[in-house]
Amino acid sequence: MTQSTKGAELKDLKPVAREALDAFESIAASASADLSRRGVTLDSFAIVNEATAEKLSANLRDQNEGRVSNLQRLRHEPAIARLVIEGEDETLQTLYISPAGTVSSTKYPLCSYMSPMGRLAPRSIGEDVEIPAPGGSRWFLVREKMTFRAQEDGVGWDSQPAVEFREDAPPRSFKSLRELLREDGFSADAIDALDKWLEEGATEDSNANEYDGIKRDALTAMQLRIAPILDKFQDTIFRLPIDRQIAVLGPPGTGKTTTMVRRLRQKLDFAYLEEEEKSLVEGVDAAGLVHADSWILFTPTELLRLYVKEALGKEGVPTHDERLKTWDDYRWDVARNRLGILRKGSGGGLTMPQPADDTWLADGTLLNQIDWFETFDTWQAEDFVKQLQTEAVRLVEAGDGRAAAIGRRVSASLARSSGNIIQLIGELAGLREELIALARQLGENTGGALAQPLKVLASANPALLDDLAVKITAMLDESRDDGEDEEPEDDESDDEVVEETESARPVLQGRRQVADIFRRAMRALAIRQASGGRPAAASRAGQILAFLQERDLAIPDLKDVGKVLLLQRAAGRLANAPSNYLRRVPARYRRFRRTMRSENRWYGEKAGASSQVHPAEVDLIMLCMLRVAVSFQRDRIVASRLAERSQPIFETVASLQRNQILVDEATDFSPVQLACMAALARSQTRSLFLSGDFNQRLTMWGSRSVAELDWVAPQLESHHISVTYRQSRKLAAFARQLAVSQGAAIEHQAPDYGENVGYDPVCGLSLETNDAKTSWLIARIKEIQALSDGNLPTIAILLPDQSNMAALTEALNSKLADLSLKAKAYADGEAIGKTNDVRIFPIEHIKGLEFEAVFFLDVEILASQQPEMFERYIYVGATRAATFLGLASAEAALPGSLSDGNLTYGSTW
Repeated sequence: MTQSTKGAELKDLKPVAREALDAFESIAASASADLSRRGVTLDSFAIVNEATAEKLSANLRDQNEGRVSNLQRLRHEPAIARLVIEGEDETLQTLYISPAGTVSSTKYPLCSYMSPMGRLAPRSIGEDVEIPAPGGSRWFLVREKMTFRAQEDGVGWDSQPAVEFREDAPPRSFKSLRELLREDGFSADAIDALDKWLEEGATEDSNANEYDGIKRDALTAMQLRIAPILDKFQDTIFRLPIDRQIAVLGPPGTGKTTTMVRRLRQKLDFAYLEEEEKSLVEGVDAAGLVHADSWILFTPTELLRLYVKEALGKEGVPTHDERLKTWDDYRWDVARNRLGILRKGSGGGLTMPQPADDTWLADGTLLNQIDWFETFDTWQAEDFVKQLQTEAVRLVEAGDGRAAAIGRRVSASLARSSGNIIQLIGELAGLREELIALARQLGENTGGALAQPLKVLASANPALLDDLAVKITAMLDESRDDGEDEEPEDDESDDEVVEETESARPVLQGRRQVADIFRRAMRALAIRQASGGRPAAASRAGQILAFLQERDLAIPDLKDVGKVLLLQRAAGRLANAPSNYLRRVPARYRRFRRTMRSENRWYGEKAGASSQVHPAEVDLIMLCMLRVAVSFQRDRIVASRLAERSQPIFETVASLQRNQILVDEATDFSPVQLACMAALARSQTRSLFLSGDFNQRLTMWGSRSVAELDWVAPQLESHHISVTYRQSRKLAAFARQLAVSQGAAIEHQAPDYGENVGYDPVCGLSLETNDAKTSWLIARIKEIQALSDGNLPTIAILLPDQSNMAALTEALNSKLADLSLKAKAYADGEAIGKTNDVRIFPIEHIKGLEFEAVFFLDVEILASQQPEMFERYIYVGATRAATFLGLASAEAALPGSLSDGNLTYGSTW
């Protein structure tokens, strides 16, 4: 291109630059004005239907919060692109694209990137795009395109940089749009001469304003790099309807998390939801949350949770700790406080010791969790049906005609269902009122009969009550001290309570507690006598009977009462079958575990106490409970019959569900954990978004294949993306070759017009002492600073574990002081850290993060400590680096696949 041609092109761009800067000013000013105005409220409507006022108020609050967030962002980032588009009638239109939201008045046409018209932003020059519209789809042709990074300083608005896209040619970038206008006042010849001089000196003048291609800015803060405009593949994915179940899979740096963040941002804004989507999420959910609050995003580590939280905040998504969770924290909270799986206080339930002891499970169990779960789910369903069959037969064989008639109807339902739990539950729910009435009738006189033995004993020997209180208190204290909760025998279960409240039984105190425990012991005795047996010696009832025998007191004869109790219990269990099927899953799991252990299946020879469980066992129980609840919700007959008499356990599960469930680094979670998360999506939306990469899985039990994800959510749509944006071309090539040398298949391609060639990794060998390691690190950090125009980009140092972290940090800080820098160790991945810190992490916390420079020390230790996961850790660690990667070993050569001859290393940058 001649200088005159180039000068002419620049002259043609100047009106565009002037217009863009003026548009920034106009949009930002209008956003400020709109912020000062009052938002829409119920008072804005002349007539409000009281029946729908609460729902309308929630929706308006939701919309106003989003509107304010959008306007605040537009004050500082008024536009991200300028397009010239041609409509179907061949008319041209200039359109500015905002990151989110619009303003009430501006002289420049403006639409949000989140809107349907925003689909035009990622498209290429000359590309036709179909845009959905209320009156029918319309086609537009992109004629011109310029993207911005708008910012305001003391002088005024600028875009640093601005990128002009051209048809059949690389994009042209300008470091400053305002700088382009500073050539005003020169003649065309003078401009050409100036351009020639600038072009000739561009290679040595880093301040040359214009260059071909697109350069990626270095990261100077630990944050997720969110592109203002996604590529057209990511763009299509994030705009899919809210009621989809989506998995985005791809290599590191392909924008998976960015796509997830952008999707959440759009789907929380009512303004950009289709009418069908709005109908799914209007009002509040079962937890009383409006749509803007009805979502949960899961991450595998706390550090990644904080990282994503910051990214969401910058995108205008209000976040707090209730919406972003690690699974470990969420599991513990829900299993303990909501589902009653784990012990709470001094009550019953299971305990989950930390750290987990994997030897409690058989070899291979954690790697085959789908089969393990399905074995349990089938077993527990069959066990449940068998128990109902037993109770139905008991009623049929009773001498009571009414009981026998209802028993025959239950038996007929069991036969018709043929093991179909949903059908069976639906039919039993229809018989519930009759069963409750029968149980009440049968139990009218049992309460007094069970209380009578204690009254007789107290009348004969009042001092006996004090001795009994001492005995029962000792029993309770021993149970608490042992960390055990007595697993109820069948005859002592809380199924005796026909109208079960489902809430925890109040903790009785003092003498009332003694009387209650004695009464329950008499109930157990009565049922055992009627069944021809006796309470187990180790049970509470057995110990109380032993207490009486030690004092030569007669054991009451309660056989006749027991026969009535058996019938009452049968009616109660059948009446409460819908809630008990869900609520009693933990008890059935314990029986399942005993059975499987006796068969040497799934469980190891070593076992904890009967109440202790491995975290994976809690996952199993949670998934069973959640799937039961979801299956009930989605069956029309069952849902309607249960709604007539709402059960608290079902309300509890419903209150856990949200409009949207999102999971970052999904492959680090087991299929059972992911299935739990999928079950947390409300039945109205079933919205699930998974982001991950099988090659980056850092847990032995993590999800390994698309087939496993399909088991998690059968309607899951898998989208594979392969264009990497994080790494320089050289580091991307290194990571690709590293994956190949490890036997992994990887689809990986560089972006169009990517100009970041970068540098080969560097290798430091025979670095045996901390002094040698820190000297090598300091030399490399100085190089990075020199190659980054004196600025220090983000730097991470990865170690195999925490053992040498404190000593290395101290040694490094003694040398970083001369550079006015400092190192900070994050042993537990508990914080992101300050901007200028050189951050030091154990490798286990690095998943999902991004740094400009990454150093991996002591790789030989990692190879010896974790031979099965070594190569995967190396791959993930290497892909955290955007431009600079350093690998160091105390040995004379790098271990494993790192010594592959196809990998290229330098000694310096």
